[in-house]
Amino acid sequence: MTAPTKPGLYAGVPEEIYHGDRGSISSTQARRFLDVTPHRWRWERDNPKPPSDAFDLGTAVHTLVLGVGAPLWDTGYDKWQSNDAKAEVAKARAAGAIPLRPKDFDAAHTAAANVKAHPDVQALHADGVPELSAWAPDPMTGVMLRSRPDWVRWTSPTTMIADDLKTSSESGPDEFRWSCAKYGYHRQEAWIRWVLLLLGVEVTDFYFVVICTDPPYEVYVVDLPLRAVELGDRDNRRAIDGYAECLFTDTWPSHRVGTHHIDLPEKFYRMEEYAR
Repeated sequence: MTAPTKPGLYAGVPEEIYHGDRGSISSTQARRFLDVTPHRWRWERDNPKPPSDAFDLGTAVHTLVLGVGAPLWDTGYDKWQSNDAKAEVAKARAAGAIPLRPKDFDAAHTAAANVKAHPDVQALHADGVPELSAWAPDPMTGVMLRSRPDWVRWTSPTTMIADDLKTSSESGPDEFRWSCAKYGYHRQEAWIRWVLLLLGVEVTDFYFVVICTDPPYEVYVVDLPLRAVELGDRDNRRAIDGYAECLFTDTWPSHRVGTHHIDLPEKFYRMEEYAR
């Protein structure tokens, strides 16, 4: 299967096809485009990181809750230095699974069970479709955009409710707002809404289902106000326009030539004042 080239909604698109599509840009890529130089952005796109042995609770919970993605594989080994352990890890990867240490395997199942037991999540996921992928051209630049909310529930032929699973070290909703700002989740929501709207579908409600990364793996559901989504829209427009210019001119600039005049962060000057 290859990535779609025509606008539309597509169910069942494999992860490697969706994430590997070079003919469109995703929310994750757009957010990264605003954080680094275009030169670095293109290099990172062309040189993806190899699979890591680090435990990713988010990926594991995503599979267990949504029922899509690579399956989990309990290797039975707490340490992967021995030849037997390495062989088991290789066997898991060859089978297309995610190798996990026993404690991580158990943690993922506990966290996923907490998500499924949460009353708000049960209501959101009572019916619907996981990972519905969307491709649509940006009307201002012609750039093909793609998006994929973790879960959507149709409420009419042209309206839906969507949500996205997030893992966070933040213990509660008030603290999670800092993660929203740091990782650009307001941009992600705005991106999903925009791409779907281009296809004639309105997302009437959007939620983030958050799973704490530490025991007891608490779950909470949050949403963002309109002004946060509007800020995300403005940020996304800068990313799309900048990407389009680089793409169509095939020019991917790095840092400007010449000395960059910088200063210490303001908080260090304030720290000195308090120390007097």
